[in-house]
Amino acid sequence: MDEDKIINKNIYTGFMPGNLPKAQAGRPYVTYIGGDVLSSNPMAVCSCTGLEKIGLHYFADKNQITGVPKKSGSFDLQFNIREYNELGMEELSSHTLRLIVEDEYNFPIKEPNESDPYWKPNDSAFTIAVNRGKGKRLKKDIAAASKRGHQHIEKGKIREDDFFVQYDHHTRWYALAVADGAGKAKYSRQGSKIACVSAVESILERLALQSRKLNKLTIRYTWIKMERLRKEIMGKLQSIIASAVADAYSDIVDEAAKFERKPEDYATTLLMCICKKFEFGWLIGTFGVGDGAACVYHKNEWYANLMEGNEHPKMKLFLTTPGILEPSGLAQRIYCTIIDDFSALFLMTNGVSDPKFEGEANLPRVELLNRFWEDINSKVNFKGKINDVGEDLLKWLDFWTPGKYDDRTIAMLF
Repeated sequence: MDEDKIINKNIYTGFMPGNLPKAQAGRPYVTYIGGDVLSSNPMAVCSCTGLEKIGLHYFADKNQITGVPKKSGSFDLQFNIREYNELGMEELSSHTLRLIVEDEYNFPIKEPNESDPYWKPNDSAFTIAVNRGKGKRLKKDIAAASKRGHQHIEKGKIREDDFFVQYDHHTRWYALAVADGAGKAKYSRQGSKIACVSAVESILERLALQSRKLNKLTIRYTWIKMERLRKEIMGKLQSIIASAVADAYSDIVDEAAKFERKPEDYATTLLMCICKKFEFGWLIGTFGVGDGAACVYHKNEWYANLMEGNEHPKMKLFLTTPGILEPSGLAQRIYCTIIDDFSALFLMTNGVSDPKFEGEANLPRVELLNRFWEDINSKVNFKGKINDVGEDLLKWLDFWTPGKYDDRTIAMLF
């Protein structure tokens, strides 16, 4: 039932005035009323008429329209604002918002050819329990999941996304990677797999070799927080990441050469993160090329973009793009930082970040990360059995967003 409630003007603008994102009959729908429609008066009272006949509701306290549309068509909704001017006189205004509800569409499911040498399962989920049982030291667990998108389901294509996550119980370093194979590259499904596995394995091997030196530096930094020591730690971490990225590229080149193909045939994005808990906080290092998102988030408090070094987040860049492995190209894509603690760390391909954040420009907004975290928590019991976390995360990836049909992959610490 539509209700009048006091709203807050500090909200997300998700669409142009007059148009709401498209919905689909029979599918859950959520959108947010933008500041271009609402009053800037924080005491304004808002309501929306015409929703109930569709099966939707407006919640003013969340600036949100949600529900499951029960019929298709084009609907004009009346958004009403009641407020008082400086003289205490009531003023009324309204906006017409158009919502298009598309017919319910059941995607035909076509299975890919299992005899393909680069075949991989349609879905994949994986978890690692680190912060459970006796002796836990405020560390984090790992969960990752990847799902074939509707575009590939319809065409019977193999999932092009991939991920690889590991935890070294000896050195206590985490390593996570996600990748999205380029749609126009014939063998990108294998490129994404090679990039993730090679990068993670290489970086953990290098961290194991450098572990003693890094530990000495971090112990000194714990006691004497000198900027010189911090820079030395970051420099070593950046060098290790750069070498691992070069190894991943080299493995793709070797795979292409084996079959007399071009490395570009295996084009893929790559988002990678390594981190470890120390007494002074979490030491985090990332590399990112191509679209997607890497971020660390502390509930209701702050957010940090872990791809700040990427100068061209919207360009179609891949690990095999010329210039990426040049020193300047690598340097602008490697980011290292120290953080006291966090609620969750996310790596996600654009199949997740695009529908959930509508572009990189919206990522720095803590309210959006709060909503994102609440959304996942509503479907995933992170305190339950560790194997169930992975399966729940895989189910969560099946969320419906009209027009967003890519493969979806997410890897996270929690």
